[in-house]
Amino acid sequence: MAVSAGNARALRLARVILVNVALAIALLAATEFILHRLYNWTNPFLDHGENALRSRDPVFTHTLRPNFDGYDVWGPVTPRIFTNSLGFKDGATRSVPAISDRKRIVFIGDSFTEGVGLPYEQTFVGRFAQAFPEFDVLNAGVSSYAPSVYYEKLKFYLDKGLKFDEAIVYIDISDIQDESISYRYDQNGALEIGVFTPNPEQCLPSAYQLLTRSPPGWLEKRSFVAEFVSNLIFVKKANAANAGASLRELMQPGRVYSRDWSRAVWTFDDQASCYGEAGVAGGVRKALRQMDRLHALLSAQGVALSVGVYPWPHQLLYDVENSRQAQIWRDWCAGKCRRFFDHFPAFFQYKDTHSDYVRDLFFWADVHFNDRGNSLLADDLVAQYRR
Repeated sequence: MAVSAGNARALRLARVILVNVALAIALLAATEFILHRLYNWTNPFLDHGENALRSRDPVFTHTLRPNFDGYDVWGPVTPRIFTNSLGFKDGATRSVPAISDRKRIVFIGDSFTEGVGLPYEQTFVGRFAQAFPEFDVLNAGVSSYAPSVYYEKLKFYLDKGLKFDEAIVYIDISDIQDESISYRYDQNGALEIGVFTPNPEQCLPSAYQLLTRSPPGWLEKRSFVAEFVSNLIFVKKANAANAGASLRELMQPGRVYSRDWSRAVWTFDDQASCYGEAGVAGGVRKALRQMDRLHALLSAQGVALSVGVYPWPHQLLYDVENSRQAQIWRDWCAGKCRRFFDHFPAFFQYKDTHSDYVRDLFFWADVHFNDRGNSLLADDLVAQYRR
């Protein structure tokens, strides 16, 4: 039977489509093969601790890349970020000389001090710098730092010849767990980071507790592209679920504002889990020991040391103003610190006058300060510094 002209065109089109689909599949398979060999079965499209902004460091485990001008991702927000020549978060890319003609103050801490999710100007360190233009303010803070890193990083830059007059160390609630299970020195004395405890997934819960993620499927296990797309879709759904959740939902067991989240509750629960064999008390002792080392280092260099503390949502929800966190570092600072900045009173005062204080002060479904939280801390810091 003769094939009509229309049917012939349809067949030709079908052949072209099939050939192109086959070529696309072959190209994708070849690309996947090359990527798997090139990156040793580690997906280059996913963040494994290093990206355009963040990199590993052989001395103090990890840092920010120098002279970065671009965007960082924190949950649903993508703030524009700058770093200076030292790899410190800053208001612009700039070259930092070893010696400043102004009084120089170096802040160091973890993600709260770095100011994740916000441009430099909205962080409490950036606001402090704006309040004191006569100072050269540097921000050495980076996500997941703890006292062991505070010591190693400041020692590294002092040994490199960086001169500064005062170091202001912001001790985070999470520092105690980090010192317990995330930082240790190897046999050569080098600081290393990891999760040195059995079943780490039970100690460091996902930020997306509202959704249960299905195990990866056949294609996700074999395709970097499929794994990346699947991860992207899940994160988008999780962010939407978090945004629509109530405080009551987020306070349920196992969720981000729950009373049982071990990372946050050690200040009012000495039996909190996931603090290694030595427990919470061992983590506190190690943090104090590392801060003793830092104090000795700075004293030998004639550098003043100040310490600051602040609450997480958990302390505002379940703890008291005179928290164990504030007590420990207030006592440690006696005779050592030029200043001790206790921001618990300012935050508890805000709580007393604002019913929606968690949403007001923190990124929702997160423990980090938002713009208003940073503003509250900065105002209190500036007021205390001027006394």
